[in-house]
Amino acid sequence: MLKNEQNYDFRKRLCKPHARIFVAKDSAHSAEEYALKKEITLSLRSDGLVARTAAKDFKDYLKTAFGIKAVFTEENADILAFISDEDLGENANGYMGRRITVSEDGVVIQAFDERGIAQAFYSLEEQMNTRKAPYLKKGITEQRPAFSPRMTHSGYGMDLFPDEYLSAIAHQGYDAILLFVKDAAHSGHGECDFNDITKRCEKFGIDVYAYSYVQNFVHPEEEGAKEIYANVYGGLFKAVPGFKGMIFVGESIEFPSNDPHVAKRQYFEVPEDGIPDGTVSPGWYPCCDYPEWISLVRDSIRAVKPDADVVFWTYNFGYVDEEARVKLLRAMPTDISLLVTYEMFDTYEMGNGKGMVMDYTISHVGPGKYFKSEAVVAKERGIRLYSMVNTGGRTWDFGTIPYEPFPEQWNARHQSILESREKYGLCGLMESHHYGFLPSFISRIANNNFTLGGMSFKEKYTAIARQLAGDEYEKFIAGMSLVNESVRHYVPSDESQWAVFRIGPAYPLCLARIFKYPNEPGVHFGNVIYEVRDRHFDDWGNHDCYSLRVRAEIEEAKKSLSLVRDGLKTLKAIKNKSSELERLINLVAFIEKSYVTAIHAKSFYVWRLKLLTAETKDKLASAIRQLEKIARAELKNAESTIPLVRKDSAIGFECSMGYQCDEKALLWKIKLTNYIIDTELALYKKSAGDPSIDPNRTFKFPPDTHGNSCICVSTDSES
Repeated sequence: MLKNEQNYDFRKRLCKPHARIFVAKDSAHSAEEYALKKEITLSLRSDGLVARTAAKDFKDYLKTAFGIKAVFTEENADILAFISDEDLGENANGYMGRRITVSEDGVVIQAFDERGIAQAFYSLEEQMNTRKAPYLKKGITEQRPAFSPRMTHSGYGMDLFPDEYLSAIAHQGYDAILLFVKDAAHSGHGECDFNDITKRCEKFGIDVYAYSYVQNFVHPEEEGAKEIYANVYGGLFKAVPGFKGMIFVGESIEFPSNDPHVAKRQYFEVPEDGIPDGTVSPGWYPCCDYPEWISLVRDSIRAVKPDADVVFWTYNFGYVDEEARVKLLRAMPTDISLLVTYEMFDTYEMGNGKGMVMDYTISHVGPGKYFKSEAVVAKERGIRLYSMVNTGGRTWDFGTIPYEPFPEQWNARHQSILESREKYGLCGLMESHHYGFLPSFISRIANNNFTLGGMSFKEKYTAIARQLAGDEYEKFIAGMSLVNESVRHYVPSDESQWAVFRIGPAYPLCLARIFKYPNEPGVHFGNVIYEVRDRHFDDWGNHDCYSLRVRAEIEEAKKSLSLVRDGLKTLKAIKNKSSELERLINLVAFIEKSYVTAIHAKSFYVWRLKLLTAETKDKLASAIRQLEKIARAELKNAESTIPLVRKDSAIGFECSMGYQCDEKALLWKIKLTNYIIDTELALYKKSAGDPSIDPNRTFKFPPDTHGNSCICVSTDSES
């Protein structure tokens, strides 16, 4: 049984990298396995910090997991690790490459470099974790990563990377992290000691990329621009020499472009008269002078750090016609890296309208047309190609869960990404954005799939299923297959991702006024990163009106809900559940509640509009009855979600929002829903002549809640 947790307790679990493994009494090793003795010797023939850190971790792992004592020795040992100048085989020759030989006599690790030694030790730990015993399969394994860098933001907290979390990141095969950077002393979240982080990352073999939040108010052609950019970007890399590189994306780096397609303002600024003028800001268009700008930035950085990786991300331009985007890329310098989002901006039919994938999702495997159009140009011009792929396990499909448990769908994306490696030369991955990464069986599958010489997906997934469900692993796979199928019916519209699914069952059903759950102090985005009513985004004409799509979205959500419930029933029928499986079942149950809320929210939208346009009292009364029915059903759904978030503090949390769906938020939503039923709906009932409402009842509201004011504590973020 899972115990109730307090908020942020998931961090304690995250910072305990190793756990005791109780080996089953009948778990004997086979003739094909090497069994570690209760006391072993370990020889590390490398003085490198990364190798020494990993070897110590391995020693601690053996002690914690199995009570095995490992003693370091200079002599030949049971486990020997060293950097080799031999030919290690096609899959092991190169960065982070390793050849692991397991025989009757022990284990020999031959590595291409220090990071290869570290990954070899982590691989041995993974084998024993999966086997749930200190047994290793005999034979030779040759491996290296298919991609580098593999980058992730923090899932612990924005720009927070304690050593234990860095260790967890390294164990999953990542070799780079991302930090939001405003200047040499401030992240996007406040003061930050970047040098401390880069120094600590060194021992885990992790590079550090700065994600630019630097504001740019000078055009490259302006007088003094070269000196200004040298001071800003060159100065940054002088102050933090440990940065590997820097990532630049339109919305975060806007400069005063001269392109005639854009306005002379930044996107958070409004015209003087407050009326939109039909133009976008430079961050949202592939401006003709971006090549000049990025070249100046590149030169400013490389004057200080010649090998710095300068990365240009086209995330904000994907909605623009291909001709304009390709024109930009053909003018870009070729000695930078191009980062292209993998699945976004593809269109789909929905009901009587058209939709477009406007944000990160796993419902569409990819690659999308936007990615392919830019990848082709990158290959032609010899530009190093990276992609934002979300394979850390999270997207905006469900904004407040630690990972999305859809193994077959993730594997489909992994295989597609590997195909893009062969077809377009894709070589680096950004695997999460500010929601970050938390280890899971999904990230273990990703690490395996992104390792040349790794197991097949079927072999790896089956091994994990055995670890989680024992002899009932086939039941686990069957249940998860149903859960997996549910996401294929998920509709990644803005009205889903930027609304109800962003926060799940704490999402408020707003009727007459807009309400949002108050922000915690110090959150980055908080409640400004989602909408709570009538989001009619047309996204530059890429979505048809929501009214044409909403009913079909409801039907698709109902299909997803049915599949999740069937999968949940199968998973719950497993008799001997590990604690990890119990936590997974709890997560799937939260996903079920999220689908219920989505169906209710979308249905509430439909009936709210019928209420507002009812031309007779009978039609008004009918709409009121339906709205009250939905609201009362959602009350029960929110109440039944509380035990789920109590059992896992990683649910309901996202780094940039803070806790928007914990117990406190759900209780707030319940209180709000009761207010809407008892007060706002009662007001409409009075208008409809409902006999249950005293005709003399007056309705008084505080002055600041009239109209569509948002009742919430404003975020202190600049966003």
